[in-house]
Amino acid sequence: MSCQPPHHLFFPLLVPLLLAATPQKPAPAAPRLEDAVPDTFTGVERVVAVGDVHGDVEALKEVLRLAGLIDEKGRWSGGKAHLVQTGDIPDRGDRTREAFELLMRLEGEALAAGGRVHALLGNHEVMNMLGDLRYVTPGELASFADQSPEQDPAGTPRGSAGHREAYGMNGRYGRWLRGHAAVVRINDTLFVHGGVAPDAPAKTLAELNRWVRQDLFPGNPPGGARNPQGPLWFRGYALGEEEGAGRALDLVLRRFGAQRMVMGHTTDPSGKVRARFGGKALFIDTGLSTGYGRHLAALELRGGRVTALYKDGRVELVAPAPVQVPNVPPQRPSPAPSVSP
Repeated sequence: MSCQPPHHLFFPLLVPLLLAATPQKPAPAAPRLEDAVPDTFTGVERVVAVGDVHGDVEALKEVLRLAGLIDEKGRWSGGKAHLVQTGDIPDRGDRTREAFELLMRLEGEALAAGGRVHALLGNHEVMNMLGDLRYVTPGELASFADQSPEQDPAGTPRGSAGHREAYGMNGRYGRWLRGHAAVVRINDTLFVHGGVAPDAPAKTLAELNRWVRQDLFPGNPPGGARNPQGPLWFRGYALGEEEGAGRALDLVLRRFGAQRMVMGHTTDPSGKVRARFGGKALFIDTGLSTGYGRHLAALELRGGRVTALYKDGRVELVAPAPVQVPNVPPQRPSPAPSVSP
């Protein structure tokens, strides 16, 4: 008779040994202010920009299908196109997390196809990261409940602890957002949530993005994310008077080597994309979310053309500049040379 113990008795002893011997995946390093944030892209054939989402993932999906960037299953179908979402994914709608997850997935799918997804910082992303929850809906807050093992503090709504964890430095969405830019230039166009004011303390996009992001990392002086004249809050080009705002815009465009600026943040009551200053300023917050009327619209830049995309068709806002042909007076033909017999 064997004196060996049954095999099943070895199993509980073996599992801890196997787990200890298995290499553990190191935790990702915490994001840093010094991390590189790409801000300039050239040679892009097609760019599509979409404004404020405010927790309405279904409206976001519908407008991306309208623009031909995702298929019926929600997968990237835009090839080498660049999608710019100009911020304000969260707040005022219950399905913010789903919208984040959609864009996070599309980032990888677009990159694999040769395209890009740029989810820019908006003032509402920053408000959530800094604990300002004035516009978070109860359903939106509750959706983050699984993001923290801690119980919600007594007297706070469901999801409070999970929301704080999720938007924190090492949280799923806080880490992702802190790696994003506030302003990018693609070809000859600047994209930003609110607008770049002429007195922004930056001469380059790298300096401008650092100024905004420094508010999101502890131990830094006040930056542009909280500043009411910063790129996430400024409304001067949307609401300012024509002459003064136009001069300011020209200064900023020259400084950053751009021909136009595309902005969200200021909802247009018409539900349409609006152009000002001869097409040098374009406003794409049309009220995409259901809470603002669900006005589906996107902006397309392609081959010098700037076009608004709607469910009922396309509207060209800026046509490509005509090719200038020099006015050369016609030349008389030279006499044919004589030929000896």
